[in-house]
Amino acid sequence: MKKHHNNKNISRSKLPIMALVMALGILGTIISCETEDDIPPPSAYVPPTPEPEPEPGEDCTFSTIVPELSEGMDFECGGPEVTFFGEKDGSFTLEYIENPDPSGINTSETVVEYTQTADIEPWAGFFFDLASKVDFTEMQTVKIKVYSPAADQIVLMKFEDKTDDSIAKEVQATTTVANEWEELSFVFSPSDSDKFDRMILFFDFNGEKSAETIHYFDDIVMSEGGEVEEPVETGEPTAPAPDPTIDPTQVISLFSDVYTTVAVDTWRTDWSNATLEDIEIGGNAVKKYSELNFVGVETTSSTIDASGMTHFRTDIWTGDATEFKIKLVDFGADGAFEGGDDVEHELTFEAPAQQEWVTLDIPLSDFTGLTTKEHIAQLIFVGAPSGANTVYVDNVLFYNEAGISNAPTAGAPEPTMPEANMISVFSDTYTNAAGTDFNPNWGQSTVVTQEDIAGNNTLKYENLNYQGTQFASALDVSGLTMVHLDYWTSDSSELNLSLISSGPVETPYSIDITTGEWVSIDIPLTEFSGVVDVTDVIQLKLDGNGTIYLDNIYFFSPPPTEPVAGAPTPTLAQADVISIFSDSYTDIADTDFNPNWGQATLVTQEDIAGNSTLKYEGLNYQGTQFTSALDVSGMTMVHVDYWTQDSSALNLSLISTGPTETPYAFEVTTGEWVSVDIPLTEFSGVVDLTDVIQLKFDGDGTIFLDNIYFH
Repeated sequence: MKKHHNNKNISRSKLPIMALVMALGILGTIISCETEDDIPPPSAYVPPTPEPEPEPGEDCTFSTIVPELSEGMDFECGGPEVTFFGEKDGSFTLEYIENPDPSGINTSETVVEYTQTADIEPWAGFFFDLASKVDFTEMQTVKIKVYSPAADQIVLMKFEDKTDDSIAKEVQATTTVANEWEELSFVFSPSDSDKFDRMILFFDFNGEKSAETIHYFDDIVMSEGGEVEEPVETGEPTAPAPDPTIDPTQVISLFSDVYTTVAVDTWRTDWSNATLEDIEIGGNAVKKYSELNFVGVETTSSTIDASGMTHFRTDIWTGDATEFKIKLVDFGADGAFEGGDDVEHELTFEAPAQQEWVTLDIPLSDFTGLTTKEHIAQLIFVGAPSGANTVYVDNVLFYNEAGISNAPTAGAPEPTMPEANMISVFSDTYTNAAGTDFNPNWGQSTVVTQEDIAGNNTLKYENLNYQGTQFASALDVSGLTMVHLDYWTSDSSELNLSLISSGPVETPYSIDITTGEWVSIDIPLTEFSGVVDVTDVIQLKLDGNGTIYLDNIYFFSPPPTEPVAGAPTPTLAQADVISIFSDSYTDIADTDFNPNWGQATLVTQEDIAGNSTLKYEGLNYQGTQFTSALDVSGMTMVHVDYWTQDSSALNLSLISTGPTETPYAFEVTTGEWVSVDIPLTEFSGVVDLTDVIQLKFDGDGTIFLDNIYFH
């Protein structure tokens, strides 16, 4: 009651204010109810809790991938599809499993388990393809974490082009611990970029493989640094290797242009570490092995029985190899490597000569571990520094020393030099200087004989140290320009020729040696000038080693390569001549002396002693095209003057419409102008003499022509 009373006594002046407050409260409540589902009060907002990251190896979906090597491979949620090779009598498995020892440098969840059973090949392994060619420009080192069952095992990493396995490079590393994670590094070069899109891995490469082994690996990544020095460009041989001269019946050839070769399965096995190119040098096929570590050659499908052979031979050329090894492997009667009866042996050649062909002529007895040689199936070349050298190989063969000839079986080439331009010392072809002593007593150890070689009288210097030739009277060779000799040797490595004039004074000329064939040498007399008086040559001297056969020793001047006088001037009347080319007559108009017939001949017109003369250089064939057909049926002959120093064949053809033609063969005489008149009856029956549209010369060498006319 009291309370009620008190309410009734509220002052009337406060009622409008209270009404306004109540109205605003009601309005606020309405607005609040309309918006509370959209924006909660700030004091009530709670941010959403993020979902936890999946643990590696647990919640990711493992999938087969084609990896990009630059992005690395951790094998946590994906791995490539692999292909195994080298199973032989064993097998492989590769699985992605929980890390068996998450400690040290590798605490990741998932790793790769690679199992090899016993009796696989020593070179067995697996490969997988990459998403793109590897770029080694910025990062040259590839690293892989490995958990090996033993130390000192070779892990080999190889890259190759998946479409061409000859484009390949491999690098090996060696494990240093057992049953512990370690990281192995494999160093490549910037020049290896954009070549390889397949990775191949070999664990315990070339190991015994007599028991099951398990290797784990993880985290294949690329890293910076580790760039190796690029191989120095050392050129390549400019001339081929010397041809062997062994009797073919005493040779088993694997590779040589000289002999028929046996079947070779491969010149670069899959397990090789080198790049192979088949090239030609001077027309000779050559094997080029670059970035050579080791390379295998196999003849397993048809092993070689070298039991009747005494030597192994090959020729090599290198500009950078400091060591070269050759290994021969005999697989035994079962024909299988590691079959229980295979034998092998390796020879090492340290510091082979650089920038020249070197013949490695090796008695098979030097391969001391090679106790049998009836089933040779492998040949292995090894170079050093490993992977940074290039070796060219030719003439790979086995032979029996009975097939080696220590003397020429044919005489020296017969010289063709005109006798008017020479002074001969020793030759069956020319008149020699009289009274020459070919064995003066100078205290030499050389044994001198004259032998008949296939009908040729030949000097033989056996066990040469030095040997003189004494003239009865001094020779004046000042009017000549060259000294010539032919030599043959099977064993000499050094030969020098000296001219000696009174005093005595002399100077030697060193001759490059080629073995097993006749070699013709022309030495300019300027090589001896300033020391030797070429108006007073009293002796010759040869010094060197080995046994040398000699023939055709003479001084000469090479005959001119072009005429010094013009062709003979013809004397026939103009009325009796249809002239094609001659200063003596009026020639038919507008003849084309060099129509484009695809010929290789170089055609020029030269002035020879005031005579305009056609010169056909490097003749194969050459045409002459008339503007209008010639009717030569009223003539009886065609005339040509020619001069050549080197041609061995020359033919002239008349051509009439059709075309029809027939050639006439010249008997070639060198070194002088020769006038030839050919009866037109030589061309009748084939060529229409009322319709001669062209002439054609064919042959070889360089020909000078003048006075071409019908008469």
